[in-house]
Amino acid sequence: MTKILPREKNPFKAKTISSLLIKFSAPAVAGMFANALYNIISRIYVGQDVGANGLAGITILFPLGLVYMGFSALIGVGSNALFSIRLGEKRPEEARRILGNGFVMLTLVAVTLTVAGYLFLDPILAFLGADDVVLPYAHAYASVVLPGYCLFGIGAGMNNFIRSAGHPKTAMATQFIGAAINLALGPIFIFTLGWGIKGAAAATVCGQVISFAWVMFFFRGKASLYRLQTKYFRLKKYIVLGCMAIGFSQFAFQMASSALNIILNHSLLKYGGNLAISAMGVAISVNTIVIMPLIGLSQGAQPLIGYNYGAKKYATAIQTLKMAIRWGFCLTTFGFLLTEIFAPAVASVFNAQDTELVNLSARVIRILNILLPIVPLQVLATSFFQAINNPLKAAFLSLSRQVLLVIPLVLILPLFWGLTGVFLAPVFADGISTLLAVHMLKRFFDKHGQNFFFSKKHSPLKS
Repeated sequence: MTKILPREKNPFKAKTISSLLIKFSAPAVAGMFANALYNIISRIYVGQDVGANGLAGITILFPLGLVYMGFSALIGVGSNALFSIRLGEKRPEEARRILGNGFVMLTLVAVTLTVAGYLFLDPILAFLGADDVVLPYAHAYASVVLPGYCLFGIGAGMNNFIRSAGHPKTAMATQFIGAAINLALGPIFIFTLGWGIKGAAAATVCGQVISFAWVMFFFRGKASLYRLQTKYFRLKKYIVLGCMAIGFSQFAFQMASSALNIILNHSLLKYGGNLAISAMGVAISVNTIVIMPLIGLSQGAQPLIGYNYGAKKYATAIQTLKMAIRWGFCLTTFGFLLTEIFAPAVASVFNAQDTELVNLSARVIRILNILLPIVPLQVLATSFFQAINNPLKAAFLSLSRQVLLVIPLVLILPLFWGLTGVFLAPVFADGISTLLAVHMLKRFFDKHGQNFFFSKKHSPLKS
């Protein structure tokens, strides 16, 4: 029988579901936490050196980063799900073909986005919400950071394959390396060399270059049985379409998030000025830190669910989801308590001298995280439907919050509550979309004879 990996017979087999979930999710959680540092480190340094306008400049650029993440997810998440299923089906040759096609697609898309970004940079920044005050800061940051976005788009997509091939610790190292480089070089470029906001961008790019090199070295080296080989680079229509079908929900989510953030930037500018944009940038950075462990948990659970689904171990796939949901509640409840209790102290890290910025940022942090403990239901439900190759349900869950709920609420609530209405829109959307996720999961579980949360009942999943 063909071995899945040279070092262990099958990385998806263990004594218990919990041990597998720990094996795959713990490195992913740590890696996503490190990845979140890319946002927060740059903003802390810029906030301390440049001030509120610099923070606003970086915040304005956030939707562009989401576009890169969206296309990376469209290809990376989709191809990774197919990759995991093929491993479960004991079809390693087809898995290698999916890996090669995924790399080519990720590269083509990332390079195209970067070239377009440079050609139309100022119009893009104005569209994102930069006014005459913030535009110079946003332009200075974007002109340097775009190559980093390009490499991030490729590297993040390929890093999913490292995890799914049975090397979660290596995938974690990819993200830690980039964050460490950014953390180390940021103060040197910004303060010592006096590069200001361009120094923050340069540090980010350096981190992304090293992370990308690490990923490429892994797939060209002897550590992995699944290597990048040019014979698998020729795109196959059925792989391209299959990857995009599965990854579409994450792509739609990120693109909707980008659209939401553009509308949000314009609403914040209208009702609160650039200070409100800066405060939202601080709050988003903090929110990213507390939510990324949950995203890491979902990334760790997805290949397990996909593998077991491909191997027709359907009850095990469902039990993995249940356990991930319970663990997700613990992670987000802890994050909720930290943000609600220590919001002013956290906000002051970005610029303790600007009391107006600190006070408004602390207020936004507390509002955005009110419903944080229940968010795992929506995130993990989306990941589950992706993993079992049900992209329509996954896409519907992703879009329900961003398009059907948050965008209309951002436009409507400020008419009644002004700036507070802008801050409350994501909270209302979280509540409604979580109820929708509960409804969809409950229907799925009822159909296949499974209780919702704590039951360990194993019954065959109907096709």
